[in-house]
Amino acid sequence: MAKSKWNKKNSSNKKQNKNRHKTEIRKLLPKKPFPKKIVHSAVIFILILGAFLFLKNSSYFKLEKIDIVDVRRATELDANAMLPLYKGRNIFEIDINSIASSIESDYPVIKEAVVKRVLPNRLEIDIVSRVPVARIKSRKIFTIDRSGMVLSPGIKSHDLPVVTGFSMWTKIRTGEKLKNQQLESAFSLIDALGESAPGANYKVAEIDASNYKNLSFYLENGIEVKIGGEDFPNRLKALKVTLANPKLNKDNIKYIDLRFRDVVIGPK
Repeated sequence: MAKSKWNKKNSSNKKQNKNRHKTEIRKLLPKKPFPKKIVHSAVIFILILGAFLFLKNSSYFKLEKIDIVDVRRATELDANAMLPLYKGRNIFEIDINSIASSIESDYPVIKEAVVKRVLPNRLEIDIVSRVPVARIKSRKIFTIDRSGMVLSPGIKSHDLPVVTGFSMWTKIRTGEKLKNQQLESAFSLIDALGESAPGANYKVAEIDASNYKNLSFYLENGIEVKIGGEDFPNRLKALKVTLANPKLNKDNIKYIDLRFRDVVIGPK
C-alpha cells in the first residue's frame, strides 16, 4: 500500500516537472512575428491617409485657372466669369459633375459638357455642341437639332430647311425638347436627304410636315416634291435620276410626285 502511494506521488512529480519544462521551453522560444498581411494593410492605409490629407490640404492643388475647349464656339461660356466662383478651392473638393449639369441646363446649345481636373490646379471644360439640322416655324423661326432640342434663334442656320405645318399657336421656347409625330417624320426625311440629296444644284428650302403620313418638300427653285411618308431613300434616288435628265424643262415644273411606281411630273 505504501509502495502504491509512493508510485502515485512520483508520477505526479514527473508530470509537474514535465509541465514546468515545457513552460520554460516556451519562454525560451521566440515569439511569433506579427502577421505580414496585417502589417502591409496598415502601411497601405497610412500611405493612403497621408496622400488624402496632402491632396486635401495642400495649397498646391488650389484652383487657379479654368480652360474651356469649345471647337465650334457655339456658346458664350466665359471661363473668366466662372473662375471667381471656384478660385482658391481645392480641385478635389469641387463637384465637377454639378458644374457640367449646370452648364448643360443653362446653355441648351450644349449637348454635353465634360469637366476634368488637370493637376495641379486647373479645370478643363470640354464642350460638345448640338448640331442644328433644321429650322422650325411657328410664330417665330427656331433652330433645332436632331433630338428636337430648340436652340437659340440667333444661331446661323440660313442654309437649313424650314420645317412647317405646325400650328401658329404652338408655343416653342429655347431649351425645350420637341417630340411629336410630325417632327419625327421630318427628321426621317432629313436623314434620308443627308444620304441621298436631290443633287448639288437642288437645295431643300422647306419641308411641309402638316400631314406626317404625306410629306412634301420644296426645292429652292420652287418645285414641290411630294414624297409621302415612307420609303424615303428609294424615292429620293428616283428624284435624283429625274432631275438629272437633261431633257427635263425644270422651269415648267410645278411639282414632282414620287409616291407612285412611276414618277409623276405636274406642269405649271
